[in-house]
Amino acid sequence: MRIRPSSYWPIILGFPLAILAGVLGHYAILWAVKYGDLLIAWPQLRIPFLERDIEGAIGLFARVGGGAGGVFVVVAFLTLLLTRGWVLWLFRKCCIAVYVLLLLYVLLLNRTTGVLMEANVLVHGNCFNPVSLFFLRWHLLWPAGLAALGMGLLHVMASRRRVISLYTGIHDERPAPGDIIVENILSNGRDPRYRKSWVSSVGLHFLVIIVIPWLLAQRGCVDPYRVPKGSGKPQTLSSVVPVQKMIKKQKDKKKKKKRFPVNPKSAISFHIPDLDESDVARQVDEESMVTHKADPMRTFSTVATGVRPGVGGGRLGVGGGKQGGWPDGMENHKVRLIRMEFDGSGWDDGMDSRQRADLNFLDEFRKLTGFNVTTKTESHRMALLARYPKGYAPPFVFMTGDGDIGVTARDVTALRDYLLGGGMLFVDCSSPRFQSAFFALMARTLPGEPLQVISSDDIIFQIPFPFPNGAPPFWHHGGDRALGIKHKGRWAVFYHPGDMHDAWKTGHSGMRADLADEAVQLGVNIVYYSFTHYLELTRGSR
Repeated sequence: MRIRPSSYWPIILGFPLAILAGVLGHYAILWAVKYGDLLIAWPQLRIPFLERDIEGAIGLFARVGGGAGGVFVVVAFLTLLLTRGWVLWLFRKCCIAVYVLLLLYVLLLNRTTGVLMEANVLVHGNCFNPVSLFFLRWHLLWPAGLAALGMGLLHVMASRRRVISLYTGIHDERPAPGDIIVENILSNGRDPRYRKSWVSSVGLHFLVIIVIPWLLAQRGCVDPYRVPKGSGKPQTLSSVVPVQKMIKKQKDKKKKKKRFPVNPKSAISFHIPDLDESDVARQVDEESMVTHKADPMRTFSTVATGVRPGVGGGRLGVGGGKQGGWPDGMENHKVRLIRMEFDGSGWDDGMDSRQRADLNFLDEFRKLTGFNVTTKTESHRMALLARYPKGYAPPFVFMTGDGDIGVTARDVTALRDYLLGGGMLFVDCSSPRFQSAFFALMARTLPGEPLQVISSDDIIFQIPFPFPNGAPPFWHHGGDRALGIKHKGRWAVFYHPGDMHDAWKTGHSGMRADLADEAVQLGVNIVYYSFTHYLELTRGSR
C-alpha cells in the first residue's frame, strides 16, 4: 500500500526556515553594530579583543550569518513553491549549515566571554566570575540551541518516506532514514529498559536544573503584604524639658539706658552698671534656660495605661484609637522591608548577617512602635511587583546601590504600575554614580515626572518624628536635600541623598549615636506615610 503524500509538508518545512533566515539576518547586522557599542562602553576590551583577533572573528561570523540567512530565505521559498528532489536536497543541506553555525557561535561565545572574565571587565558594576559567566553563556546560548533543535526535528521529518515521495515523485515501500529514527524513538530501540532509564534520568535532571529554575524566574513567588490591623492617631506632642543645645534663643529687647550729660573730662563717673552685662548673670541664664522641644517618643506612649514610651504601646496608625495600627490592616501580621534586586553593585549593601542594616531598622521600628516585625531579610526583582494581589502589595519597597542599575523593560513596567497603583519607592543613594543611574531609571519609569526637592515643612517630615530642617543628608553622596516624585498629591518616590541605611548597619558605620537615631526615625516616618496612603488608595481592592 502506497502512502499518499500530504500537501501540508512544504508549509511545515518552509516557514520555520524562512523565520530562521530573518533572525540570522537581523543578528548579522546587530552583531556588527553592537560590537562597536561594546568597545565604546568598555574600552578595556579593545586590547584583549585585538590580541585574540576576536574583532575579525565577530566580523566573519556576521558575514557568514548574513550570507546563510540569504541562502535560507531562497531555499525556504523554493520549498514552499516547488516539489522537486533537488529542493529537498537543498533543504537538508540548510539543516546541516544550521548545526555548523551553532558550533561556530558556541566557539565564539566561549572565547568572547572568557576574555571578559580575564580582563576583569565591570558589567553593571560587577566583575565576571565562573558562576556569573555560566549564567551569561546560558542566557546567550539557549535560544540558538533551541533553534538548532527545531531544525534537527525538521531534518528528520524531511528524511521520511512520505516527504521524499512528495518531492521526488518516487514511491517506495521501504522505510527511509527518517522513518527508522522515528520508529526507534517510539519503540525505545532494541533495549527499551535501558532507553527508558537514561531518557528518564536526563529528563529529570533537565527538569530540575533548567526548567524549574527558569519557570520560577519567570513566574516568581511572592507573599502578599499585610499591614498590622488596629487604629491610632500619632501626634507630635511638646513637653518642657531642659536642653543643652537650644533650638533657638530669642533675644530680649534691651532697655534704653539713661544718658547723663556730663563733662567727659570730669573725674566723677556717672556710668551705672547694668545687671545684664554681668558674665555671671549670663551664665546663670544659660544654665537655667528651658525651652520647648518636641518629644516624639510621646507619640507612641499610651499615657493612660502607663506603658513606657516606645515599648509595647504603639499608637502609630490611623483611626483615632490607642492600640496602634490601621483599620484596613490584618490581624497579627508583621511589618516587612522588601528590597529591590537589580543587575548592579550595592543593591544588597549592608544586608548581610553581620551588618544587618534592614533587620536592625526593623528591630528599632519594633522598639519605637510596638509592632511585630519580620526576622528574615527579603528581596526580589522589580518584575515580581506585578505578582502581588491588588491591595496587598508592599506599601513601600527599599532600593539602594553604588553603581549602575541594570533592569529589563519588564522590570520598568512592573515598577511603573506599582508606583501608579499606590506603592512607594524608598531609595537611598550610596554614590554619585548610583544617583546618575537612578535618575536615568526614573526617566524611563515615569517619563515627564522629574524629581523635585521635598520641602522641609512637608508632612513626611512631621509625623511621627519632627524634622524641622527636612531630611538629614548624613554622608552627602547625592546632595543635601531629599528628592521625590509626586503622583496625584502623594509621594510615589522618596530619594534620600545621604546613604541613610549606612547608619542602620551594626556599628552605624562610625556615625554618632544621635545621628543614627535620626536615620531610624526618618525611616519610621516614611513607613508611616507609605502605609497610610497605600491603604487609603487601595481600600476598594480589599
